[in-house]
Amino acid sequence: MTYFRRVSVLSGLVLAGALITAPLATAGTEPSQVVQPLDCTQQSILAGDHLSDVQIAQYARNANLHGNGLVISIAVALAESQGWTQAVLINTDCSHDRGVWQISNRWHPEVSDGQAFDPAGCAQAAYNISSGGTNWQPWTTYLNGAYQQYMSRAQTAANQVGG
Repeated sequence: MTYFRRVSVLSGLVLAGALITAPLATAGTEPSQVVQPLDCTQQSILAGDHLSDVQIAQYARNANLHGNGLVISIAVALAESQGWTQAVLINTDCSHDRGVWQISNRWHPEVSDGQAFDPAGCAQAAYNISSGGTNWQPWTTYLNGAYQQYMSRAQTAANQVGG
């Protein structure tokens, strides 16, 4: 699916998914309406600190995740970011999934970059978005089952933090 942004310009430049525009001023007229496609190439960036399974579990546990919700949260984090604190997925619609739990800036603008890239803040956001660990539907790796390959590791880590 291609997304478009309507802008008032006569000329513009798309650079890394950002539309840079320069309206052409003409006396007594409105700039014409031009539709520019948002065109981002999907790209995954793994950066920051690489957390261990137990460290991910501890952040999740500290955010009040427990039981099966804790185990799934760890598996989802591993499937989403492999535990990288500054992980970013640039989506084709130019939105960004950020941090250990890959919180979308499009679907969750209430979560700042600072919170998303802080493991404790990201764990708290994951707790809130997942309704306290009971609904993991917002995560693609949950929906497509990719998290399941990490469930054994997640269970071991959860056990180590008293989950």
